[in-house]
Amino acid sequence: MTNRQAKWPVAGILTGLVILASGSAPSEAAVGRRVAAIERRALQEQLGLSEDQVTAIREIHTRHRESTRGMANALREARRALRDMALAEVDDATLGAKTDEARELAGRVLEARVRMLQEVARVLTPEQRTKLRELRPMHLHRQTPLAS
Repeated sequence: MTNRQAKWPVAGILTGLVILASGSAPSEAAVGRRVAAIERRALQEQLGLSEDQVTAIREIHTRHRESTRGMANALREARRALRDMALAEVDDATLGAKTDEARELAGRVLEARVRMLQEVARVLTPEQRTKLRELRPMHLHRQTPLAS
């Protein structure tokens, strides 16, 4: 395998990472706190959440947001650095190390998100959990309220 052929798999991986990184992080123009989908009024109404449940869920989100903020910022910076490094033709070893760092941070962020969802699930009734699972995932990430 020639040196040129060996770079194609790395280029493919980097392209995928750039696409993921650019599409998954909020833009720098986004100001203020993003509202979690379950905190939106339309979703609360669809699930039939009580005020106590809404308050408990907001407290869970606030606690987790505060504990994972540094980790999420580090992931965002690692992704940005990885993009810059890929465009600067940095050596494979350095690029691999930064990729490993980003992958590890992404795993930690995912684990924290799963723990938060488990806490939220304990606040919901079995019927509400079923309804939440049935809602299409893309509706949960929309910026506009859901229509009934």
